[in-house]
Amino acid sequence: MTQEYIWIIKRFTLFLQKSDNKRAGLFDITPNKKMMERLPYTNTPPFYNNAESAGICFKTYMIRSEEKLSDLNLKANHLVFLVKGELSAQYNEFQPIKVNGGELFLIPISAQYALTAFAETQLVVCAFESLHLVPNKLHTNIRIYTAMIPMLRFAFTSLPIHDMLEQYLLLYIEYMKSGIDSESICVLKFQELFTLLTNLYRKDDMAGLLYPILGQSPDFKSHVMEHFPHINNVDELAGKMGMGRGSFDLKFKKEFGMTPLQWILKEKAKHVYFSLSEPENTLNDVMNKYNFNSFTHLNRFCKQQFGCSPSELRKRLTRND
Repeated sequence: MTQEYIWIIKRFTLFLQKSDNKRAGLFDITPNKKMMERLPYTNTPPFYNNAESAGICFKTYMIRSEEKLSDLNLKANHLVFLVKGELSAQYNEFQPIKVNGGELFLIPISAQYALTAFAETQLVVCAFESLHLVPNKLHTNIRIYTAMIPMLRFAFTSLPIHDMLEQYLLLYIEYMKSGIDSESICVLKFQELFTLLTNLYRKDDMAGLLYPILGQSPDFKSHVMEHFPHINNVDELAGKMGMGRGSFDLKFKKEFGMTPLQWILKEKAKHVYFSLSEPENTLNDVMNKYNFNSFTHLNRFCKQQFGCSPSELRKRLTRND
């Protein structure tokens, strides 16, 4: 073990020891408003720490007021930590939510999203391909969260950043600013992140946060969601998964609770809904992006899924804004 890793372990152990007297208050996740004052905001380029072979990447972003963040990797899930500023966050069929400094949220893999800053904003984003990357000792927690799904009514929302999680973020930003760009460090920090999340937050809060990516077989679900934007039918999706159609259909229904075709239509509807909510997208853009062979095809799809034409749906969305 190198001196660098020994220092990291000692630093984290000392941090936990200092926090022992606060254990009774671990679930008091009131936002720490001092965080926005303590975190430096600079005009320097984004900082990275990437473990590409492990499917994990951390990155900081600085966004000016009215600017959009548009370069998230759609082949990964993203935990977004808003450490300074204010923004509007939206993905798929969900209405935009306002997120303030000191809050976090999840953008799941393959989601169509919009993140727009209302003020100078600094983010730390953790991109990860699958929940199988969390430490083995935390897999029991993931199973508990999965078992809670039937009891939850999911809504896209944010959670406050706990004090201890703030300290983790501040230290990691210093790592990245100092040029510590090691795959080993990246993996360790990802494992540390989920260790903190599972210990600092209530089970129902974690189940709600991770709801879109939880499942009996997280890897299978993650790969389905990754391939979905690039397929035209169920046979293509089964092929991407390297499975025969029969075994794929059985496993799919067990994981998603519906047939592959039902799910594909449902997910496609979410993406079409989001694209129609974005004023800059024309109907031709939507038609081409989602492989509708004609406007009649798009019109029929919208009437089946939403009960109205794409133009009528766009008017509704505009009135809601």
